[in-house]
Amino acid sequence: MMYLDEEIVESQPGAQPMPYEHLEDQEAAGFLARIIAGLPPRQQEVLQLKFQNDLSYQQIAAITKTTPNCVGVLIHTALKTLRHRYREPSKDFVSFIPRTN
Repeated sequence: MMYLDEEIVESQPGAQPMPYEHLEDQEAAGFLARIIAGLPPRQQEVLQLKFQNDLSYQQIAAITKTTPNCVGVLIHTALKTLRHRYREPSKDFVSFIPRTN
């Protein structure tokens, strides 16, 4: 049995995401922002320049007055730290799967 509101939602393929999807995204983004805030300032800076500003290693090196190799090491170290810190707590995030019966 399918509920009426689910039929309406499923019949509109280009519709906006469901509210729970937006909430899940916000929760995960907030969690990730808190973990990033725990990184050393230099690592935070290169991550922001790389992923928010979409700059190349060469551009980041010019801004931070380092070498592209140093930028790569900083990004690699930061991502490794984030993966390690995110792995355990992320197990608590349970995706909401709507009922389809």
